[in-house]
Amino acid sequence: MKGFAVIALAMAVLMGQLAQAAESQRIGDFALLDQTGKHHKLSWYGDQKAIVIFVQGNGCPIVRNSVPQLRRIRDQYADQGVQFFMLNPQPQDNRASIVAEANDFSFDFPILIDETQLIAESLGVDRTSEVFILNPQTQEIVYRGPIDDRLHYETQKAEADNHYLRDALDAHLAGTPMPANVPEAPGCLITFAAKEAHEKTPPTYSADIAPILEQHCVKCHHVGGIGPWAMTEHAMVRGWSRMMKEVLLTRRMPPGQLDPHVGRPVQEAAGLSAEQLQTLVHWIDAGAPGDDQPDPLKALAFSDATFSLGEPDIVLTVPAQEIPATGVIDYRYVPVPLNLDEDIWLRAVEYVPGDRKVLHHVITYLSSPADRTAGAGSDDGALGDSIGGFAPGRQPDIWRDDSGALIRAGSSLLLQMHYTTTGKATVDETQIGIYLHDKPPKYVMSGGSAGQRRFLIPPNAKEHPLEGVQEIERDALLYSLMPHMHYRGKHMKYIAEYPDGTSEVLLSVPKYDFNWQFNYQLEEPVLLPAGTRLIARGAMDNSDRNPYNPNPNMPVRFGLQTMHEMFFGFTTYRYVGDTPESLMATRKTPIVSGQGGR
Repeated sequence: MKGFAVIALAMAVLMGQLAQAAESQRIGDFALLDQTGKHHKLSWYGDQKAIVIFVQGNGCPIVRNSVPQLRRIRDQYADQGVQFFMLNPQPQDNRASIVAEANDFSFDFPILIDETQLIAESLGVDRTSEVFILNPQTQEIVYRGPIDDRLHYETQKAEADNHYLRDALDAHLAGTPMPANVPEAPGCLITFAAKEAHEKTPPTYSADIAPILEQHCVKCHHVGGIGPWAMTEHAMVRGWSRMMKEVLLTRRMPPGQLDPHVGRPVQEAAGLSAEQLQTLVHWIDAGAPGDDQPDPLKALAFSDATFSLGEPDIVLTVPAQEIPATGVIDYRYVPVPLNLDEDIWLRAVEYVPGDRKVLHHVITYLSSPADRTAGAGSDDGALGDSIGGFAPGRQPDIWRDDSGALIRAGSSLLLQMHYTTTGKATVDETQIGIYLHDKPPKYVMSGGSAGQRRFLIPPNAKEHPLEGVQEIERDALLYSLMPHMHYRGKHMKYIAEYPDGTSEVLLSVPKYDFNWQFNYQLEEPVLLPAGTRLIARGAMDNSDRNPYNPNPNMPVRFGLQTMHEMFFGFTTYRYVGDTPESLMATRKTPIVSGQGGR
C-alpha cells in the first residue's frame, strides 16, 4: 500500500506539473490591427481549427526567404480551417515601412502590428521567423518552432529535410501528439526595450499608474458612473487588475478607439499610447503593487448630477421611465413639448441621466409646426431632424465657431430612448439642458448622413459590406462624424472623394461597438468643396462569432429596433455662406446636427 501511495503521489505531482505547463501555454484573447487597418481578434477566429502566426520583421533575410514556403503551406491548408497571420513586434518598424516591405516581397498575409510588443511578450517571442500554432478554441500555443530546416544563419539548403510546421499542423488537425525534438527557429533577435526598462525600474502606482487612470479611465469608472466598478483607490484597481489587462489587450477599453494611422485628428481621441499600455500591463504583470505615497485616486471628486456647461436656458425633465431588473427593452419614444411662443437659436444641448447605469442612449428629434406626422410608427427612420443626443462618452453637443440651429416657435421634441438592464430595477428621470444664443449666431449649422437603408444581411455572414454616399452640393465645412449601426455593426470608415479626383480617409473605426456611440469632433473643420462625395464604407457581422448578435440564423433588414439594423455615417457641417439672414430669406429649417433619421 505504501508503494501505491508513493506512485499516487508521484502521479499527482506529475499531473500538477503537466497542468501548470498546459496553463503556461495559454495566452488568452487579444486584438490587433493589421497593415491595412483591419481589426483582428483571436476569439473571432474561434470557428477555425488552427491559427498560424509567423513572426515577421523588416530587413530580416530569413523572414524574406521563408515567406514563399509559408505561402505554399497556407495554400495547402486553405480548405482545412487554418488561418494564417504574420506578427510584427519590431519597435523599429511602423505601418508605412511594413506595407513597403510587404509590397516589395509580396507578403500577401495580414500582418498584425504589435506596437506595444505585449502580444509578442505573451507568446514568448524572441526572434523573427518563429512560427506559432494556436488552438483558437482554448487559446493555447500547441506548437512553437521553425517552418522547416531549410534555412539557417547565412546558409540554406536546396530542399528541407524536416517539415516541422506541416507535421505539427497535421498532428493538431488529426488530434495526435505533436512532433518531438523540434529545434528553435533561426531568426533575427528582437529588442524589448520597454520590458527591460520596467524590469530594471518598475512603474510605481502613484507616479506612473494613477495619472494614466485619471486621464483615460476614471471619468467612467467612478461612483455613480457608467463603469461597472469605481477606481476609488489602489486596492480596487489591484483587485480588478487582471480584468483590466484583458480588456486592454482585446481593445475593449478604452471604448471608441480609432485607427490612429489614418484620418484627420479628432478632439479627445480615445485610446492609450503604446507607452501607457506597456506601463499598465507590465505593472499588472508585476502584481499591481502599491507604494507609500498618497493615493491620487482618493483625492478625485465627481458630480454627474449637474450640467457641466452651467445653468441651461431651458431645462426639460423627461417623464419618469421605470426600468425592470432584467430583460431586453425596446426603444421608447417619448414626446416632450417645448412650449415655445417664439423662434430660438440653439448653441448647445446637454443631458443629465437620472440613472447612468441603465440609460444607453437618447436621440432628440425635432418636430416643426409644419410636420406633426413624425412618430414611433415610422419604419424607415424618418423621425425628423435631430438636435443632439446622449450616449456614454458623448456629451455635450456644442455648435462651434459662433454657429447655431434655428428652432421655430411651436416645435416639439420626440426622444428615442434606449435602456439596458443591470439586475436591479430602477427609475430614470433624465434632464435635458438647452442653451441658447442671446442673438442670432454668425453661422448656421447643418448636417446629414451617408447611409444605406435598403439591404439584406444574409444569415451567418461574417463580413457583409455596406456603403452609403452623401453628395455635398455646396462648399461646406465638416465638423464631426458619427458612425451608427446596431449589434451587427463591425467597422466603418469615412472617405472623402474630392472633385479634383483625389480622396482621403477622414475617419476609421476598425472595431465598432454599439454600446459606445461617439460623435467624433474634428480638431479643425475640413473643407468639402461642392461636388465632394462623402462615403461611409463598412461591414456587418451576422455570424455566431459576433457575441452581440441576437440570432445569426436570421436575415437582417433595416429597422428602428436593435433587432434590426441601421447603417448611417452621420455628419455635422455648415455650408459656407449660410447665415441666419440667408436662412430666414429662404424660410428653410436646416437639419441641425446631422443625426436625423437615426
